Amino acid sequence: MNLFRPVAPQLIPLFVCLALIPVIILFSLFSGWYVWKNVAVGWESPMYLQYGDGTSPYAEISLPSLAPSQPYDISMHLVIPASEANFALGNFMTTLTLSTPSNRTLTSIRKPAIVLPPTKSRVWSSPKLVNLDILFLESHAPGASRVIARVELGRRDGWKALGNGEGRELSVFSASLRGTVKRHGIRGLVTRFPITFAIVSSATFLVISLLVLAACILPAIQWRFPSEADGSGELTEEIAKERIYRKRRQRRKLSPRNENTSQSEYKTEDVPIDMPPAVTLSDQPLRRRRSRASDVFYDSEP
Repeated sequence: MNLFRPVAPQLIPLFVCLALIPVIILFSLFSGWYVWKNVAVGWESPMYLQYGDGTSPYAEISLPSLAPSQPYDISMHLVIPASEANFALGNFMTTLTLSTPSNRTLTSIRKPAIVLPPTKSRVWSSPKLVNLDILFLESHAPGASRVIARVELGRRDGWKALGNGEGRELSVFSASLRGTVKRHGIRGLVTRFPITFAIVSSATFLVISLLVLAACILPAIQWRFPSEADGSGELTEEIAKERIYRKRRQRRKLSPRNENTSQSEYKTEDVPIDMPPAVTLSDQPLRRRRSRASDVFYDSEP
């Protein structure tokens, strides 16, 4: 332990720095993955229309996770059989209603549509299926990540056609609801290049974290340069003298002392004494001192 004690101020911050580097790398990778995961992308959900349950066919689906503030173009793609009944249907209404799982309506829109027969070709035979795209919403931000969509086709009054009396319902081969991302500004660049921005965000997080780590830990490491080697001997001598002085002070505090030594160690000053004022001749007359012969005379008297 004594061997590592002189270099402990340098080794401890260095070990802490090395231990935090893998943690920073993991957080950097997580930041890149988070950016890539939360990039708004287009989606397409299949719909299965329900016939005979109401006045018009309908379908209700749960959309994929959406970015609440990302604008989308929402449309419906239909693959319709090229039949005379569908062509004779004429105009029909399509309804889209977006709501939350708590049954809060976000938006509702109705659009008319019509199925037109394909153009006939002399070389190729007429197709048996017709594609129909109906645009419901353009540049629409849903405002919620979890959205439920309900789509209805046809007339709600159940009006019957003339002639053979077919019901005014559209025959559909397949249907799907599509959402296309509208790219605007920086958000549009991120949606266009998601992998590139994920790498950039991960690298930015790594660089900033390493700079903060270096600014916080590296100043704690006491670096020794060759120019400081000359003064190192003087510093060690001063430290040794200071330690010896401290040990002597501790010994003096612990050793018993008598009163004489304690008084001799500290300097004391005499207590000031008030001197009476000198008596002058004007204040009190002088008395005459008697001689020894007169004293003997007085002592011999009875």
